[in-house]
Amino acid sequence: SPGDRAVLLVASPDLRDPSFAQTVVLVLFPEEGGPLGVILNRQTHVTLSEAFADEPQLRKRPEKIYFGGPVRLNALMYLFRSAEAPRNALPVLEDLYLSGDGIPLDEVLARSKDAVERFFVGCSGWAPAQLDAEIALGGWYVLPADLDTILKADPKTMWRLLLGRATAVKT
Repeated sequence: SPGDRAVLLVASPDLRDPSFAQTVVLVLFPEEGGPLGVILNRQTHVTLSEAFADEPQLRKRPEKIYFGGPVRLNALMYLFRSAEAPRNALPVLEDLYLSGDGIPLDEVLARSKDAVERFFVGCSGWAPAQLDAEIALGGWYVLPADLDTILKADPKTMWRLLLGRATAVKT
């Protein structure tokens, strides 16, 4: 198992599952349940303001939403920064957290417009042993997660870039 640190899963070119072909997935390992993550390089054409016209905190925001994965498609997940550990959020790296809970979201948005780095609809999840099996079968390369990739990499080139990084290491 990749341990309890955040990792980046880079889909192998052979991975044919349409939900995950050519994806980079940020994966966390919660204490309860199996690995949980969000796809970082599937930006949709839908903005927050279009999707959440009824939400006062979101209806003026122009950011595009990302497709986080095929699980819980009615859930809004978000990556955000917080100086102290918020409740109902999973630590990613440093001051970055992932949550799908509306209460911290309201608090975070009230505190700072820029605290949320990215919004996702849906997420990716695995049964505890399932991801290990997929990795063992060669479906994924595993890289340590880093903030630059998570927050700054261009979704259009991210997969190819990380695939190059992952395969260069393999001797």
